[in-house]
Amino acid sequence: MSAKEINAEVITDTASNTSSTNKRDEGGFLSFNEDNGTHDLEDPTILADNLKLNRRVVFKIDCIILPFLVITMFLQLLDKNCLSYAALYGLRTDTNLKGQEYSWLATIFYLAYLIAEIPVFILLPKIKNLSKFISILLIIWGALLMCMAACKNFAGLMAVRFFLGLFEAAIQPACIIISSTWYTKKEQPLRLALWSNTFAGIFNGIFGYGMGHWKGALSIWKYMFLVYGSVTVVWGIACFFLIPSNMEDSWFLNENEKKCAVARTATNQTGIHFGTENIKWSHIKESILDPKYWSLVVFIIVQNFINAGITNFNTFIIKGFGFSNYRTMLLATPQAAVAMGACILCAAIAYFVKNVRFILIFLTTGVTMAGIIMIWKIDPKEHLNQSLAAVYICGFYNAPYVLCLSLISSNTSGQTKKAFNSISVGLFYALGNLIGPQFFLDSQAPKYQTGIKAMLAACVIMFAMIILYASLCYYENKKRDNQHVPEDEVAANVLTEIEIGEKVDREDLTDHMNKHFRYTF
Repeated sequence: MSAKEINAEVITDTASNTSSTNKRDEGGFLSFNEDNGTHDLEDPTILADNLKLNRRVVFKIDCIILPFLVITMFLQLLDKNCLSYAALYGLRTDTNLKGQEYSWLATIFYLAYLIAEIPVFILLPKIKNLSKFISILLIIWGALLMCMAACKNFAGLMAVRFFLGLFEAAIQPACIIISSTWYTKKEQPLRLALWSNTFAGIFNGIFGYGMGHWKGALSIWKYMFLVYGSVTVVWGIACFFLIPSNMEDSWFLNENEKKCAVARTATNQTGIHFGTENIKWSHIKESILDPKYWSLVVFIIVQNFINAGITNFNTFIIKGFGFSNYRTMLLATPQAAVAMGACILCAAIAYFVKNVRFILIFLTTGVTMAGIIMIWKIDPKEHLNQSLAAVYICGFYNAPYVLCLSLISSNTSGQTKKAFNSISVGLFYALGNLIGPQFFLDSQAPKYQTGIKAMLAACVIMFAMIILYASLCYYENKKRDNQHVPEDEVAANVLTEIEIGEKVDREDLTDHMNKHFRYTF
């Protein structure tokens, strides 16, 4: 690899910090040779030091920040989705649920989620310590989950599920902002795939199967809520004291590493600090008038028709094949494993191949659609294994959503705009999940023909929206290349790229305002 190629890699992955005089600073990120007018970045020794420093910083961030995001989202999904497993262990009979009341328990959570997004949007841009904010929410919703075990009727369950939705609404938007702040654009898809995980789907079945053999005074479904809730509370308390608020306050980085952490993510040109005094309505107007924003909004809504069907009714579909409750618990886990594998595979490909995310979304949506058609058309009485395979194939449904999150994270700059777009994800995620369960009619169990048709329609709309989004990104990049400095020229100058990132953070520029910005698709 030539020195120029190594230099480009350092720019992309390291974004070395520089001083205003072009002299090598005490951190050793960059120096300037005044004798021959060249940067010492051409020096292989300095290049190696920079690469080692960057890898060390990424490793430390992955050891602290990534587990925080992964486990937090794992617990949220575990807590939220254990409702369907609790139903298999007598929740519906013990609380006398009738007709569509179970579907309303799924819907009320997202109705509250939807309502909460408005105050969350007002609060989130102003919060400077998102990790502490998330920790407090963890403690509250863990305590609420434990209250589910005390519910004896539909009204009690509805009340607790409503408040669960209120306090979980800010988690995903906050995690998106944290991820985009600590990681470079190239690193984000893989990390998003890990923390937007389906581990919960795998372990929900395994944990549920294990708890099904517990012998105690309480019903099994009550133990599920008590255990999951108490673990969430303990995790929230631990995170409150262990997770730093920003890079400058990171206890696990030394001063040199802190400089590197700040400098490398400055190249995202999306800002590196949390908190802003005032909401900038111009940022919001910019998003609302952007067709790219609306294409992803529609995508998120319809994708969550599929999410609602799989997370809330997957176990009922499998049990409808003729399996016992215990068997259903175990047979539901492979689908989540497929979802996790698909997400990680797609994220790995996106890491090595530029502007391939829309193709991956298109392909994984197609595989999901094939699985849904198979569930609809295959008779499980005659082809049981094929019916199970169809359910597992549907596990690809989560990969398009994770890749969509990575696009929002990578392609949004400006503090208010980042908060607004992140909140929009939660808002329309909730809307899709609120509407989705209503297509699954209790009278049609276990085939749920109307729900299956709704999911198929969702796939078709997803195809159209991602093609539109990629086309708009491609057109905007070409337009900027013709009118402003091309992306490759920016990447050829370390000082230019870092200075742009610092200006973006200092002046709170959006991706529209910053004409050096290039969209990823």
